[in-house]
Amino acid sequence: MARLEESTYHVPVMATECLDMLRIRPDGTYCDGTLGGGGHTSLILERLNDEGRLYSFDADDVAIRHCTERFADELARGDDSRLILVHTNFEEMPDVMRDKRRVDGILLDLGVSSYQFDHHGRGFSFRQQAPLDMRFTAEGETAADILNTRDEAEIARILFDYGEDPSARRIAAAIVQRRRIAAIRTTIDVRDIVVGIIPPQHQPRTMARVFQALRIAVNRELERLEHVLVSMIPLLAPGGRLVVMSYHSLEDRIVKNVFRDHGRDVLTILTKRPIEPSSEEIARNPRSRSARLRVAEKTAGER
Repeated sequence: MARLEESTYHVPVMATECLDMLRIRPDGTYCDGTLGGGGHTSLILERLNDEGRLYSFDADDVAIRHCTERFADELARGDDSRLILVHTNFEEMPDVMRDKRRVDGILLDLGVSSYQFDHHGRGFSFRQQAPLDMRFTAEGETAADILNTRDEAEIARILFDYGEDPSARRIAAAIVQRRRIAAIRTTIDVRDIVVGIIPPQHQPRTMARVFQALRIAVNRELERLEHVLVSMIPLLAPGGRLVVMSYHSLEDRIVKNVFRDHGRDVLTILTKRPIEPSSEEIARNPRSRSARLRVAEKTAGER
């Protein structure tokens, strides 16, 4: 197994803010719904004593392998380990935690890790040649499948709804025209389509929107997010906190609405406006620029 450099795999975003808002008790039970490279997990573990427990979730095979190695000493403690790695998506958290003790805090970092963006085999980045995959796991349809099989109207809807791209119809038409000549298979194929119809000054932003839209569609991210956020509320102990970091307005809107609408009787919203990264953090890690952190606290029993 190749060893992955920490700096390239995952840079925890707003780490101090996340830990402060979780308000970690040394003997508490916590869930990191998005393990990634283990950045946030490592920081939470530092604050737990031997009675504390942290369940860290990730469906990504590479993330689990990486963190199994990174936290080998802790995991070697067996039943006494404070860390439990759960090889599944955070949407399964309610089932996994149903028979466990109530949770004192849940952290969700909805961004794709730096490693997934940079890894050539995934196709998340338009800056690198790679197969047009974008799946977080090895199952399901790829981004190439979507672009080669969906009709023009559906592709336009995906690009507009998930990428908020004003050129969605033009790009969808160009995609359909291009696939009549040859199948769309790589990130460069998509980049060439955008370059062919979008003015140079708008190309980077447009490509970012297109790739975001495809990633969301492939992994059904928004479909799952609202449901899983609602289902996490009953897992929290009174005083437990749900800490969610999103990276684009579509996700942030869902988090805001769930806190407001579904948690009205049992949650206190602690962030009337989302917390944003400092200018210093953005300078260190430009990918943190769009991050928004929202936090709610359980105040009563289940509805």
